[in-house]
Amino acid sequence: MNAIWNEEMIGHKIKGLGEIVLRVNDMELMKNFYQKTIGFELMNQSENYTFFKIADGVGGHTQTLALFAKNNVTAFSEELNDILPVNSTLHHFALEIEKLDYEDILHLCKKNKIAYVTKIFEWVKWRSIFIKDPESNIVEFVCHDPAI
Repeated sequence: MNAIWNEEMIGHKIKGLGEIVLRVNDMELMKNFYQKTIGFELMNQSENYTFFKIADGVGGHTQTLALFAKNNVTAFSEELNDILPVNSTLHHFALEIEKLDYEDILHLCKKNKIAYVTKIFEWVKWRSIFIKDPESNIVEFVCHDPAI
């Protein structure tokens, strides 16, 4: 059944980002990047998945980044069998930062020789830093900057 989801129905109820899930080829490499380079707290892991805490969420739900092994096809029930890695349309995901931390993140990128691109989005007064993880997923660090 296809429903039309609009702001009137659901939008006003959404309080934040609950989880981002990436399918990964090399679990160990990706786990080390998100734990040691980005600094996320490890919550749970197995050979098929790794969960990291991004931040406290709403109502006790933790905002998480999950890494699923590409061969882990049992993550969803058979009713959702159209959800396959080849059907993913992920472009990038953004992590909110404080404006005060923007320069520190730039410094850490330079210090650790992590390639980055910066961009200013004047229409929303956002300042962003884009990097790639070891499997070329684009990660954005974004802050609101009223001075823009």
